[in-house]
Amino acid sequence: MEQTAKKGNGLGVTGLVMGILGILFIWFPFLNWLGWIFAALALIFGLIGCFGNKKSKGIAIAAVVLAVAYFCIYYFYWAPKYKALGDAFKSEVVNSLTEESAKEAVEKAIDEALAE
Repeated sequence: MEQTAKKGNGLGVTGLVMGILGILFIWFPFLNWLGWIFAALALIFGLIGCFGNKKSKGIAIAAVVLAVAYFCIYYFYWAPKYKALGDAFKSEVVNSLTEESAKEAVEKAIDEALAE
């Protein structure tokens, strides 16, 4: 008896794993750039998996959905926080003259940015 191997969607599975890693890394501040890499790879592998394999598309579609979810979460949640943090550093740190006041200004800016 000859067994035939089922054709899987290897690129879709790879994209799904990358998408899961991207979603995991989005919740770690200042490590989001790793999530960007994983989400971009998930999007690429997921799209190739969608168009490459006609029968097994579900996993590839899930990879694309996770990648798009990552980019939406980043854009609507983290980008405004990073922008507020950058603006706070510009306004508070540049205007402070002494080292002690600079340290207090940085701590205040971080607290304000994370409170938003």
